[in-house]
Amino acid sequence: MCFLAAVCLVDLFLISKQKTYYLLVLIFVVLFSLFSAYKVTGLRFDYEFEAFFPNEDHELELYNKYRATFEHDNEFVLIALENKEGIFRKPFLERVDSLTHDLQNLEFIQKVSSPTNLKTLQLGGLVPVQTRVLHFENDSLYKDDSVAIYQNPQLIGSFFPENAGSLSIYMTTHFALKKKQSDSLAKSIEATLAKYRFDGVHYVGRIFAQKVYLNNLESEFGLFLGISFLVIVIFLWFSFKSVYGVVVPVSIVLISILWTLGIMGIMNKPIDIMTVMLPTMVFIAGMSDVVHFFSKYFEESAKGTEKTKIYPLILKEVGFPTFLTLITTVVGFLSLLFSSIKPIRDFGIYTSVGVVVAFLLSYTLLPALLYFFTPAKLVNLHQHNNRTYNRMRSGLFWIFRNQKLILVITGIVLAASVIGIRQIKVNNILLEDLSERVKIKQDFNFFDKNYSGVRPLEIFVTLKDPTKSFWDYDVISNLNKVDLFVKKEYDAGFMISPAAIVGSIYRNSTESKAGDFPDKEEFEEIIKQLKDNKNNKDIKRVMDPGGKQARISAKIGDMGSIKVNVHNTELKKFIQQNPDTNLIHFELTGAAHLVDRNNEYMVSNMTQGFIFSLIVIAFLTFFLHRSWKMVLVFILPNVIPLVIIGGIMGYMGIELKAATSLVFSIAFGIATDDTIHFISRLKIELGYGKSIMYAFKRTYFETGKPIILTTFILLGGFISLMTSDFQSTFYFGFLICITIIIAVLADIFLLPVLLFLIYGKRKK
Repeated sequence: MCFLAAVCLVDLFLISKQKTYYLLVLIFVVLFSLFSAYKVTGLRFDYEFEAFFPNEDHELELYNKYRATFEHDNEFVLIALENKEGIFRKPFLERVDSLTHDLQNLEFIQKVSSPTNLKTLQLGGLVPVQTRVLHFENDSLYKDDSVAIYQNPQLIGSFFPENAGSLSIYMTTHFALKKKQSDSLAKSIEATLAKYRFDGVHYVGRIFAQKVYLNNLESEFGLFLGISFLVIVIFLWFSFKSVYGVVVPVSIVLISILWTLGIMGIMNKPIDIMTVMLPTMVFIAGMSDVVHFFSKYFEESAKGTEKTKIYPLILKEVGFPTFLTLITTVVGFLSLLFSSIKPIRDFGIYTSVGVVVAFLLSYTLLPALLYFFTPAKLVNLHQHNNRTYNRMRSGLFWIFRNQKLILVITGIVLAASVIGIRQIKVNNILLEDLSERVKIKQDFNFFDKNYSGVRPLEIFVTLKDPTKSFWDYDVISNLNKVDLFVKKEYDAGFMISPAAIVGSIYRNSTESKAGDFPDKEEFEEIIKQLKDNKNNKDIKRVMDPGGKQARISAKIGDMGSIKVNVHNTELKKFIQQNPDTNLIHFELTGAAHLVDRNNEYMVSNMTQGFIFSLIVIAFLTFFLHRSWKMVLVFILPNVIPLVIIGGIMGYMGIELKAATSLVFSIAFGIATDDTIHFISRLKIELGYGKSIMYAFKRTYFETGKPIILTTFILLGGFISLMTSDFQSTFYFGFLICITIIIAVLADIFLLPVLLFLIYGKRKK
């Protein structure tokens, strides 16, 4: 009712002061576009890794407490240096030592641990003695050094691989480096490495991954828009056969994108891995509105309808269905507000803003452009092509003759899809987003293959008994049990903990084997030295000065969250059965753990968002049609594509994660557009008193071409996302494209059958 009242007011205004109104529209559009262009120049690209941490429960709070006590677990750089002749070669090790000193002198570097500066602590005299692990200046000691190194499990998989073809350098950086500082450090490290010649150099770390992500974001931002623009221009040309029919729609959506980015600039919202897709989304949604408007405008112009009467007619027959599609699309994007991840919520908000802007410009700027700049001779796009109409008529009659067959095929496909859905897995691999062509991904794989890996494993250990401390023998011995299990279960490297320090000192001071741990009497001598050095940086990395909180930290292979969760389950079982749980409390934490949890939350959040979209659209449909049967008819053709997509994901092994879970809510909002236009047109034809068969035929003819054209436009836009080097963006584009194809097939074949089941009995 409100919409119809607005239409009447617009009618009266347009009849009286059309020219003044359109002139004001053009002036406002030009001024706000200039302002938006100015704000867009201030937009920046940003990839804040920690923005994707969940805040559903205490996990983020625990992690913040953990790193405030110790250190940021992802502020490190790992470098592997290869030497084909073997690592125990003096010229090679001398270069490694020179590189180590150069790296230590770089700004923002806290500590560099290298095989050439590693030392072990030994007891046995009046004072502790530090002994070097590798005497690189004296090659006569290489044999003894290599034997000692490869008998030390703390070093193998950490600084030395089993194949002895390379060695690694571990650097800790200053915490919470800003983008400019991270980029500067990454550039300095790369420049330092370039001064030395090694057979192979591999390096990983947050500062490098962040740089790669941001560079890809910047390049893909323009790429997506460029490909979408090209593909859609081609479709528009073949549809409207007119330069005017290409330039005007493209101008509308480009201005919509400019305004949306301008609003982001006003709100100081940077472009991140999610909003990089925003221009493509606005481009697609806006173009769909323009196509329906243009098609109706050209149709009425071809009939000879007066220009002053065309716009009110478009508002009545096309505007209301398009307004409904706006609501469903916005509902789909706003369902992302159920996510606990801020970048995803922001993506939903700003994409919704862009879609609304595109709609408003379609019904304000587009009429103004048509009023002032309508070409003298319009192409008649709606002249009757007998061959096309005959095919459409034959197709419609085939559908009515084979209604049972269509329903049976739909049922079989749905049953197969449900089986496929049961095979979907929720998994997360840290750098899975990146293409194998990207160097950092190759380097990441190198560390997984030759070392223990790069993925952080962090365990926060606290004491339940306030009278105890980690310097007590019963506490540290219990901690050692967990250390040994973690080392074996996860095949962990770069492992640090209070028990690991004690065990290392004990083994270096005696001839004990790996896994041996001092008894209580032997421990007293070690703990005396450690207490005297409790403010030592290495000790503070694993235990707070009060001895009440500690950490077990290691690096493991990036095996995926499914396998990691299996190991985590085994660890929890071991902790319940072995160490004294009344004495010590263990909690998994760390950046990698939070990202895994993020995926689990995302699936739950997106399920809630999808249910929200379903309920809102169902109530909207019921409000408009006053029939629960119509709700079913509207929902089914748009839910079926999502069920089929779920089946495809299961059969193809596409795992459910943050990006792929977004598909369902967004695709549902987009897929409903064609259904709305079809049903709205059918009701208009029936409202004119037409017979059910004639109404179906007219609906099929009048909405068929715009639906097919908008489908190609949607496909053209989302196909651009499949050029991405980010795997999540590729799958997002791929799955939505498949959804759109299935949705249009459902609207062409299944929707008429369902509508005929209702209206066929009501009107003869």
